[in-house]
Amino acid sequence: MFFSPLIYLFALIPVLVVGLIIFFVARLSLKRRTGTQEKDWYLQLTLSKEDAVSQFFFLLFLFFFGVTLLAFNTEFLDGALSWHSIILTTSIVGIVTAYYFNVVYALTFSLLGLISWWIAKTIDWIEMPAGEDIKIAIIFTVFSFIALLLYILGRAHEKELRWKRFALVYLVFGLLFVTGLLFVFSTQYGLGLIEEITKGGSFLGSWQIALSLLLLICFIVGAVIYGFSKGLLSAFEILGIFILTILFGAMSLVPEQALFIKFGGGLSSSGFLWAIIFNTILFFEILGIIFAGYKRVERWLINFGALLLFIFIFAKYFDWFFTFLNKSVFFISAGVLLFVVGWFMNKGRRYILANIKNNEERVS
Repeated sequence: MFFSPLIYLFALIPVLVVGLIIFFVARLSLKRRTGTQEKDWYLQLTLSKEDAVSQFFFLLFLFFFGVTLLAFNTEFLDGALSWHSIILTTSIVGIVTAYYFNVVYALTFSLLGLISWWIAKTIDWIEMPAGEDIKIAIIFTVFSFIALLLYILGRAHEKELRWKRFALVYLVFGLLFVTGLLFVFSTQYGLGLIEEITKGGSFLGSWQIALSLLLLICFIVGAVIYGFSKGLLSAFEILGIFILTILFGAMSLVPEQALFIKFGGGLSSSGFLWAIIFNTILFFEILGIIFAGYKRVERWLINFGALLLFIFIFAKYFDWFFTFLNKSVFFISAGVLLFVVGWFMNKGRRYILANIKNNEERVS
């Protein structure tokens, strides 16, 4: 089934998110222990071993709460509550607990649960009881809108001092989800996926999906207006959010796409157009991450963008040029290209970090 590889991708996303957060925690905690001052001190999610242990206890509480609710539903309610409702209830309790006690790990897994609940419900809503099912593209539209909203909320959390430690969680979620979707659809597999997910009826056939999209768009617009008015979002970030909203929204509106020439095996004119659109937007989105890190003096954002840029160049080369070049020429040219790109990236990264260090010294 065409959807199965993507299921594994979504299964890996929580691992990647938690892994990135733990990486930044360990890195920033090391700087704290070695006496290195970090401008973005609030990113130090683990200020002490006691703090880390207490957060894991809250995480265990959340896990046992969900298990207890599941057992109570089985033993006393005869399964009256669906697993969707159990996930939603556990996630809401986790989010309330996270904000009340200011714990980050509980927030991370609660957000994952809430997103999983919303996507699972969307999958149920696209299966219409009669007539043509709604096109699967709406799932990716809902998921992308959630990711954009998470990024905006991450910037909004930077305004209040007590919520700044939550900003990294929202930002990593948003950036990783959006970049992951763009990367998937920019590949040859992703273009074939677009052919499949654009089949079906309009999302207007389900009032639940229509209401979900309306709420997400209202939340995004309201959060953008708030972020811009408070100086938390730049004009370039707002432009990027607008372009991505239009792009992912269009996927649920366009008719069925024929992106491959059936007998020749190559891309059709529509396929080339979609490939150019997704690869161009993905490239500039990654450059925007690096540029945002420079403007905001955030080292982790620069390093994260540099890593994404390396993955982009490496993966695109194998995805698009492996079948077009002689194998020996391919690997020789790949080695030369990666060496040149790595040299320029390393030089540019050192230049940017040096400017950041000089700016911090002038401020202090």
